[in-house]
Amino acid sequence: MKRWHIFSILLLILIIYFAIWFVTPTRALSLLVVDKTVPEPSYREHQAIFWLTKQWRMTNESGDFRKYEYDYLGYHPETGQRELLTEEALEGIELLYLADTYGIYNYEDGLTNYELRLPYELIDIDLIYGGLNTEEASVIKDYSTKKDHVLIGEHNIFGYPTYNFPGSSPIIQEVFGVNYSGWLVRYYEELEDVAYWVKLTYERIYGVELDLTGPGLVLVREGSRASGWFEDIVIFQDKDFNQQYPMIATEKEHPLTKGAAKRVPYLYWVEVLEADNAADVLAYYEFPLTDEASEKLKIREIDTKIPALVYKQVPNEAARIYFAGDFADQLPAFLPPWMTESGRIQRLFTYIPGVPPQYKFYFQWFSPVLKNITDLVLP
Repeated sequence: MKRWHIFSILLLILIIYFAIWFVTPTRALSLLVVDKTVPEPSYREHQAIFWLTKQWRMTNESGDFRKYEYDYLGYHPETGQRELLTEEALEGIELLYLADTYGIYNYEDGLTNYELRLPYELIDIDLIYGGLNTEEASVIKDYSTKKDHVLIGEHNIFGYPTYNFPGSSPIIQEVFGVNYSGWLVRYYEELEDVAYWVKLTYERIYGVELDLTGPGLVLVREGSRASGWFEDIVIFQDKDFNQQYPMIATEKEHPLTKGAAKRVPYLYWVEVLEADNAADVLAYYEFPLTDEASEKLKIREIDTKIPALVYKQVPNEAARIYFAGDFADQLPAFLPPWMTESGRIQRLFTYIPGVPPQYKFYFQWFSPVLKNITDLVLP
């Protein structure tokens, strides 16, 4: 067989392979994503959700694929529009995803410059819009009572700026069956890069400057009365670690975690929660700490394993799933969503040494879990 024949056959196979995605039937998913943290047109707090729904060929009720630039409720940077969650907005919605409500602030020099300066100076910023007010909390509570619906929440919907609305956070915590302690956790690959407010908090509490380098784990307890006020802080260095990274560990066999990796690294913000008796913890966040270092957690009444995925199901009401971290805030995918089996291919990539651990979490864990959740609405 001539070479050009072989090449033509391979090209035809490749074209057919790519074409499969375009001819695969679509499924309509009545989804609403709430994202009040879109300070600039990157849409990073919810873009990963829409990448996955497009890969799975899930559309809106009109048969169109959702565009992360428009198809969400929250703040729209190009127009300045600020939206609140209402009963009207939820009409016909079967899956509500509360992705982020940390809010919009007055970054005078832009968000990029603010983040570049963050490790070196304290920059005053004022909240413009964010949090969940008491009316929105009531709407969420009402939605959670609807049969055959699904409610997803994740960090940050409990703490500041929802704290600005007294009574709102307790309502939402009760809906998800959790109790938020105020403690936040984040892994840093380099402690020199922590925000300046972390350094000032450390100096205020311990009376010495924060002069640490290398990988580290930072725990801060946010105050409930004011932005930027932290009541306690503890920092661990790599000498305190018994493994390289914190991990999300899935210990229970459950339909929502089917296909998810048992252990994956997770390096971004996590909330320290307790689940109530009506909720089921399906996955835990594990601190990468030695027994000696863990004693610092125990004196602060923090367990060495804290809930990462909490599932609450009340008979004849909505299924409620809470992610105790910034799970939807992920790096952009390697490949486009319209490529056949793009998600599975990228999951294989994550087993290659040197691939950023964030991709391991996204494709080995978050993607299959979210797919299982959508199957509650689309069996």
